[in-house]
Amino acid sequence: MRRILLAEQDGWASGLGWGRARGCALPAAAVLGCLQPAIDPVFLTLLSRATPLPAADHGWVVGMTQSASALAAMMVWWLGPRMPMRAVLALALGAMVAGLLTPLAQGLAGLLALRGIYGLGMGAIYARAMGGFAAARPTGAYAIVLLVQLMLATLVSLALPDMAARIGAGRALGILALVPLAAAMALACAREGGAARLAPLGQSATPRAGWALALANFWFICATMMVWSLCGALAVQAGHSEGLIGRAVAIGSLAGAATAIAVMRERLRVPLPVTACLVGAALLAPLVLTRPGAGTGFVLAMVLLNIGSTAIIIRCSGLASALGLDPRFRVFVAATHNLGMSAGPALGSGLVWVMPNGGLLLGAGLAVLAGVGAAVIGWRGLRHCAHWPMSRPVFARSGHQKGLD
Repeated sequence: MRRILLAEQDGWASGLGWGRARGCALPAAAVLGCLQPAIDPVFLTLLSRATPLPAADHGWVVGMTQSASALAAMMVWWLGPRMPMRAVLALALGAMVAGLLTPLAQGLAGLLALRGIYGLGMGAIYARAMGGFAAARPTGAYAIVLLVQLMLATLVSLALPDMAARIGAGRALGILALVPLAAAMALACAREGGAARLAPLGQSATPRAGWALALANFWFICATMMVWSLCGALAVQAGHSEGLIGRAVAIGSLAGAATAIAVMRERLRVPLPVTACLVGAALLAPLVLTRPGAGTGFVLAMVLLNIGSTAIIIRCSGLASALGLDPRFRVFVAATHNLGMSAGPALGSGLVWVMPNGGLLLGAGLAVLAGVGAAVIGWRGLRHCAHWPMSRPVFARSGHQKGLD
């Protein structure tokens, strides 16, 4: 049945930022909006030095930050044009204030409240910016954002430990409050043109394969964050130094950046089920290779973790966004990032508390299996999707979207 794409500039378009971004404002806002998860191992290590936060509570801090980010992203998706730009900017400024106060927190409750405020601002910025930037070439957009995020995370991960050694851990963490301020400025400077809206006639704008791929994206991110949020604690327990942790995160980020370049094209070169299985093994590597006295193994594990998570996030996010012609669904795909990043750390910490010896491996393994299963379902539906020919890029768009039969 014919679907008609109507381009129009209205409150929905300008409010949610659909269409083509002028300049680099939208990708810059998206990169800054998702920077925190990439630097969490170093951030949490320094946070434990600046505050009385024990390593065992790292997962709760990450979980609170990402839960608030997920809530804000779902608000952007649900409210749509009813959520004005000034509300997003206000949340971003609140995140800046929370970032400044974070090193001063002395109790876990106060620290969680501050990280929750921080997460609200960053989640709203990321969902709003990414939803608009992914409209033209979804896979390329996610690859560019993750590429720049990993490069920036490399610089930050290398600089923070040295900065903390010179000016103190608290002051070094306080400087990170500039991130939400810069993200808010970038989002405010973004100027979007007309947006493409889908007017479906009798059918949903998004096939079931798109929803399955979005679900796979959620589960893989959940597994990634289960492991990622506790990498710092595992390394500390294994006797690795803060410098080694920072270098491992930086090297892993470089490997992830190279992966983003490799999978940037819209065309699929490796079947998605094969990618999903390889990624599943890579995500579990830190739980196997982090051992006392084995610094090289920890570095290798971080490299594998970054390669796997980058590849599957770009691929699943790009495919799901390409299949979802409805702009609102593209925001939902971006929101799965925040949802996975909130569920993963909380589940990981809960499993470690219930099963100290094997809970994290069990939970991450089950999340990987769920992600592989959803990816296989999405792949089978993708092969039969009318507007995804196997011989062409996933969803070819040049300049503007065209009507589809």
